[in-house]
Amino acid sequence: MLQAVLVMLTTFNWIATDSSTYQIINYCSNVIFYFLPMLLAFTSAKKFGCNPFVAVVLAGCLLHPDFIAMTNSGTPLTLFGLPVTAASYSSSVLPIIIAIWVMSYVERFAERITPSFVKYFIKPLITLMVMIPLTLVIIGPAGAICGNYLAMLVAWLQEQAGWLVTIVMSVIAPLIVITGMQYALFPLVFQSLASLGYIVLMGVTGLPTNLGQGGACFAVALRTKDKEFRQLAVSAGLTACFGISEPALYGVTLKLKRPFWAVLASGFTGGIVAVIMGLRAYTFLSPGLMAFPGFIAGGVSNILAFVVCCIVSFVTAFILTLALGFDDHEETNDSKTMYKKERPANEIEETLLAPVTGQICELSEVQDKIFSEGILGPGLAIRPQEGQVYAPVSGTITALFETRHAIGITTELGTEILIHLGIDTVNLQGNGFQNKVVKGEKVNSGQLIATMDLDRLNELGYDMITPVVITNGEHVQIQQLAGGVATANTPLLRVKKGE
Repeated sequence: MLQAVLVMLTTFNWIATDSSTYQIINYCSNVIFYFLPMLLAFTSAKKFGCNPFVAVVLAGCLLHPDFIAMTNSGTPLTLFGLPVTAASYSSSVLPIIIAIWVMSYVERFAERITPSFVKYFIKPLITLMVMIPLTLVIIGPAGAICGNYLAMLVAWLQEQAGWLVTIVMSVIAPLIVITGMQYALFPLVFQSLASLGYIVLMGVTGLPTNLGQGGACFAVALRTKDKEFRQLAVSAGLTACFGISEPALYGVTLKLKRPFWAVLASGFTGGIVAVIMGLRAYTFLSPGLMAFPGFIAGGVSNILAFVVCCIVSFVTAFILTLALGFDDHEETNDSKTMYKKERPANEIEETLLAPVTGQICELSEVQDKIFSEGILGPGLAIRPQEGQVYAPVSGTITALFETRHAIGITTELGTEILIHLGIDTVNLQGNGFQNKVVKGEKVNSGQLIATMDLDRLNELGYDMITPVVITNGEHVQIQQLAGGVATANTPLLRVKKGE
């Protein structure tokens, strides 16, 4: 975005390229790339379940000015007698990701051998004393070599078969999202930005199908007779056009099948436009209309290519969805609609107990929009002070994730309750959590259903605020029964529902 601003300022001759203003904005816009290893260290540590702050320190060891000066001096370097290969790690991707992955195992080893009363400072010390030599002597140089070959691969693909890669990736972009493989492309994307200054993968190839998802959703909204499904389609379509395709993909097009084929076709036509007009993205943004500033740096021709690609992709999916049609009646009678039809008309009241002990918070305080904006439903959040999690009601365990970070319970009266243990804790892959129940098990109110290691989770830097929401709360009124600090297994909410 800063680069886009800089392009506008120089295009209209508001600042000169040799001015200090230009130089300052220019270096500020490059900060994220220069210090990319530190950002990747933090996010990789959260993914691999190790201390993110120690990870950032390790990344800093690769970027410190003194280390750079030593490697540039030409004098051979050694660490404990081991040779340190001179390499540049600014803007690199692979070395730090590999290093933090190895560090996650070293930290677990340090956890086991360190006495608890000195663990606070001895465990990070052991981790760094092992990881600094490993990173500077082995992992860093090896990762840098791999990164160079990766950059060469990106350049070769772009030069030899760039048109084919762009078209194919534009078509299969939704399939990549379904499998979750888009994250595997991140190293290629960042390496392309660092070495070439622009990207085609994801930044460009994701654009046609995202706009196609939007076009298909608006066509569905135009044709469907189900008012609620129309609202869903419009909302998902707008979201897709702005760069987030999952609601449209899972909620509309993939569900209705034929519109999904229209989306794939839009990827083909949009990919051809991108190839013919040479579309390039100059920063990494979620591909959609909001990513427009990331294309400005390519000049007027690139901006025109962006606009044409968006229009062609949207219109293709829109027209094909209308032409192919979809089974409106069968596909829109989803579980929520059926639930409404079968639910008794009289009002139902249920009392939810606090699942954990801790400070009561409003959902608006949760640093996750899916909760803070009430997207999943109404409820409250608790900042836990103890690690025991209890069933707030009697019912059946209907959702139990492999990552053990969230539990869903459905009462006999049909109320669906989600207890989400912390924010972004899915990245821990279950580390720090232990379930005491299995999916399908009937539980009683107040029964212990999970435990969490709060000390470890807090040490890893995770926000452990725990939302408790009613996920089928379309016609629900809730009344808060406690304030301040809630004690586990005491009344927290009264839920009243009915038409």
